[in-house]
Amino acid sequence: MVRVRAMPVLVACRGCERDTAAWQVALELDRRGAGEAVRPGAAADKVRSRYPVYVIEGCAEACGKRWLAASGVEPVASFVLDPGRGLEQQVEELSAVVSRA
Repeated sequence: MVRVRAMPVLVACRGCERDTAAWQVALELDRRGAGEAVRPGAAADKVRSRYPVYVIEGCAEACGKRWLAASGVEPVASFVLDPGRGLEQQVEELSAVVSRA
């Protein structure tokens, strides 16, 4: 039996000095095949038509989640990166969560 799962959309925030880290994490997850990385404003139609949607935030300002709300999309989960921890460890943790979708 072949099991097909939806390809999650990984929305990386945009708008502050920590958005580069969020984009790097989203791109790494994309490279691993865990989801498709997008930036706010770039693919509103894709985000509205796909599920599940996850948000990767660089800080607690939640600009990615706000953009989704303005686009009429509720994410499955929103993750805020911890600047005090290495990105690789956070990528591993997010990969485990997103892969269960």
